[in-house]
Amino acid sequence: MQGQSYVTLSKITLVISLSLYLVSLTQQGYCISGACGNHWSGVSLVAMGAIGGIMSLAGLTWYANPALWAAWSQINNKPKRAVIFSLVGTILATSFLLATEISDVKPNITSYITGYQTGYWLWLASMATMLVGSLINYLVTKNHHATNQRLALLQVDFNNRYSGGIKLKTHKDVYRHNKTKIRLQYGIHAILWDVDYDDKKRDDLAVEAFIYYNRTEKSWVARFDFNDLLHESQREKPLLDN
Repeated sequence: MQGQSYVTLSKITLVISLSLYLVSLTQQGYCISGACGNHWSGVSLVAMGAIGGIMSLAGLTWYANPALWAAWSQINNKPKRAVIFSLVGTILATSFLLATEISDVKPNITSYITGYQTGYWLWLASMATMLVGSLINYLVTKNHHATNQRLALLQVDFNNRYSGGIKLKTHKDVYRHNKTKIRLQYGIHAILWDVDYDDKKRDDLAVEAFIYYNRTEKSWVARFDFNDLLHESQREKPLLDN
């Protein structure tokens, strides 16, 4: 069940990061001169930053939020992008420690930052968790891709379409078609093909695809661009020669 173990890793990372983030929104973020415990909660800071209410160099750390959101959306299918987004988010979130003052929502009012509250540390922990988890997930999937340099050949039914690709017929992690059995792994690439004819002459369809496990559908999916699905005779270098 190696493929599903990668999904479990990304799922655990996502759950922990999201949980830390949501809890941080209920806590106070930081202290300013003259106010600390009664200062804005995390949800207020996120909301005000979204509408440009925090106008200062320290306020730029708000952009760690969309970077983290983007990392959440990419960890399952594109772990490398998740690493990049979470790294950007962590750097931006950490940079708040270097700030000494921040502008208020009221114009021309600046306050000195005098301390950091629970909300900020939980928020930063959410970023760091996503960075570490997505990095591990990326390295694991990259390692498995390196051990599978020869692309697997999967004969499929291209009519069995799913958003962005097709669903694969499997038993747990094993792809089966006629007498063919191949153990699938998250993140590998494969050549999908099926028998086809052009003017009564055999001319098979083929395309290179990315294999991943879809948690919602509880199914293995091969993702590819349908514009790349061509007959072998249309290619300068046929895929099925691999």
